Amino acid sequence: MTLLALSLSILLAACKPDAAPTAPADAAAPVAAAPAAAPAAAPATAESTAAATAADASATCELADFDAFLPEFGRKIALQEKSVADPLLSERYDTEGQGEPTLVSEKVPLSEVTWPVMPNPSGLKAVGREMQVTKEADGSMKVLIRTPDTSNQQSYYFAQRPCWQLVRMADESI
Repeated sequence: MTLLALSLSILLAACKPDAAPTAPADAAAPVAAAPAAAPAAAPATAESTAAATAADASATCELADFDAFLPEFGRKIALQEKSVADPLLSERYDTEGQGEPTLVSEKVPLSEVTWPVMPNPSGLKAVGREMQVTKEADGSMKVLIRTPDTSNQQSYYFAQRPCWQLVRMADESI
């Protein structure tokens, strides 16, 4: 809903006409015929909504393409600071308690996020880590960074709102 409101406000701002000249009070105003009825708008589908989101992102975002966004996000903390959701959903396994590890979720305010929030993808191979990027069914992107043959792995979830934004991270290490 927020994305729709943002899109509509951008469209309305772009359509704002320049100030029209005012006619003198004694001038006869032309009478315009009112349209009989406006056609009903077609219902939005998930496909049309995704296409509209992509169009909005490419018009307003410097890095609308995820393949271009991800390396910049990993390299520039300034981009991370403006491309992380507030609050950021953070998940991790608590291994301190008795029995099985339990998943702990918390919403971290942006002011409490530790930077960098994600390692630079270009330096992963040098430290023996690998990265896998997967497109999720809802159009979001999952970035899995892991150390092979260990439980050391973190997942980063990005959504286009309208620009790419880190919305969730999960430390799946045990």
